[in-house]
Amino acid sequence: MDKSRQVDGRLVDYKEPEELEQIMDFSLPDQGVGPEGIFPTINQTLQYSVNTFSPRFMDKLYAGTTPIGVMSELLLAGLNGNSHVYHVSPVFTLMEIHVTRALANLCGFTGPLAGGLSCPGGSASNQLAMVTARNALFPEIKKHGYFPRPSVQEREELEKQGYYIRPSASTYGKLIVFTSSAGHYSLEKSAVIMGLGTENVVGVPYDSYGAMIPSELERLIQEHIALGHTPFFINVTAGTTVLGAFDAIRPCAEIAKKYNCWLHVDGSWGGCAIFVPELAKTLLDGTELAQSITINPHKMLQTSLQCSLLLVQDTSVFPRANSLKANYLFHGQSHDLADGTLGCGRRSDAIKLFLGWKYYGKLGYQARIEKSLSNVKRFVELLAQDDYRGQRIQMLRLGNDRDDCEDGRATKGGKDMYQPSHLQVCFWYRPRGSRLIDWRGTEQACKDSVELSSSTASSRIASAAGTPPLKATNQPYLSQAISSFVSEDDTLLAASATPSPNSSSVSLVSSVSISSNASSSSTATSTLAAAPSKIDHGLILRDPEEQQEAKAWMERVTKAVHARIRVRGEFMIDYAPFGTYSPIFFRVVLNPPTIREIDLVKLVEEILECGEAVADKIPIPEFCREKSA
Repeated sequence: MDKSRQVDGRLVDYKEPEELEQIMDFSLPDQGVGPEGIFPTINQTLQYSVNTFSPRFMDKLYAGTTPIGVMSELLLAGLNGNSHVYHVSPVFTLMEIHVTRALANLCGFTGPLAGGLSCPGGSASNQLAMVTARNALFPEIKKHGYFPRPSVQEREELEKQGYYIRPSASTYGKLIVFTSSAGHYSLEKSAVIMGLGTENVVGVPYDSYGAMIPSELERLIQEHIALGHTPFFINVTAGTTVLGAFDAIRPCAEIAKKYNCWLHVDGSWGGCAIFVPELAKTLLDGTELAQSITINPHKMLQTSLQCSLLLVQDTSVFPRANSLKANYLFHGQSHDLADGTLGCGRRSDAIKLFLGWKYYGKLGYQARIEKSLSNVKRFVELLAQDDYRGQRIQMLRLGNDRDDCEDGRATKGGKDMYQPSHLQVCFWYRPRGSRLIDWRGTEQACKDSVELSSSTASSRIASAAGTPPLKATNQPYLSQAISSFVSEDDTLLAASATPSPNSSSVSLVSSVSISSNASSSSTATSTLAAAPSKIDHGLILRDPEEQQEAKAWMERVTKAVHARIRVRGEFMIDYAPFGTYSPIFFRVVLNPPTIREIDLVKLVEEILECGEAVADKIPIPEFCREKSA
């Protein structure tokens, strides 16, 4: 672990599966090997596993734990406690009750029964939230099963066939879940487990910054009500997996109240931002209006895996919705936590947050998150300083051309310096000799082409399409949250970032945003309200065949660079898709607060070096080549 933190340290001695099976003995014997025989396996496990403790582990939304996290695991393993009933796990039970209550209070749940339960992962927390919501809103399902009344379409079809439709005794139609199209797949998994079906999880369109559009949410709810369906669960994402976008909670809460839906906030990734007051006021504005919130401290707070908490306004809802009165185990003790879950035996993962909070304090956790935000800002600056690297890095550009042309844009040296909305930084490596391609513009050109060539289906409710958008109240946080730990010049850059009307995120723009023939006076301006003619985001591909060829080429480049970085073992980063038309891009998660300036600098150099090594082996399409002067 110590070696991986050195300047030239590796975080993994990477081997492909076939090679690793040749190196290690994975056979399971009839006769045990004993203490001496087991240590070679333990040592090899340490040698060939990924050391997430390294500050260069930037692949996933979690990272290595802390010393107090290791101590928590030792307590859990040593005591081997089971916090299903109080009398076999009294200390762990009270730790869970108190830490979930404190976290719920931070989120604005201040009632006497506010609190929560620990679950084995964010997906399990989201599932418990959905089951609890359904059973609380429709308690008859718990006993009689799920038998919704026929929808309007089903009734019409059966009546056409000559069937008589007897009036249904059911109080509900087909139950519908609404979540952002950029939300986590655990909502669909939960629908499968609950027998609702994935087609009844409605993906709500997101804006160009990756945040769910509240007006589209209401439009879709109205359409499903007209079909005889019953909307019952709205999932708002606080920190999407790919871009880290935050859906606007407050306007979605207004919609949920209007249509009698349970509002759940999936804050598995971004929920711990509640420890930073400015983020709580902006990105997480409105959490107090939700019925439930998922938060995973094993991500942003580096508690050891896994630690996921489901918070609610009133913890009595758990046993009301989920208890089966198993009197051989539960004897009326209100502190028997498993009575409100979907299982029985349960590990006391909440103590990891309890002990960590005790050790670092709320202010210590705040400082850890702010340090990570500072690292994100610095990394984007390093990526944008590509003038001496031949402009090999191209930031993912979101937003829209109207924003780019009309808003005052903070620039430095003629390059846009916008920050991501959270701890993910997304970009492409652009091979030497290739033209800059405006993937955002290409995507829009593709959509325009599709709309022209096919008739757009009309809304099933005429009035719904005209529903005015509800204005999001949470604003970009960088100008407020980062100002306390950056220089005045850097604060100026962050302060002028402007979001879209329906988003809480700040646009990520191409680091090569000013054309090469821009005037020197414009380039030197520190704050630039750029005219459309001065902005060059690159080549827009309009031919469908060229679009596909260029996308395939860029994806080959990204995967080849990623594979080389992975095998070298000094860094771990990942790539991800976003949308249909743009190629996959690198996604670096700067979660560990232990990341140093040298790690950020070396990562940029690693990407450039690996890019140079592989890009020449992947031919650039002719129409993507730079034109000779």
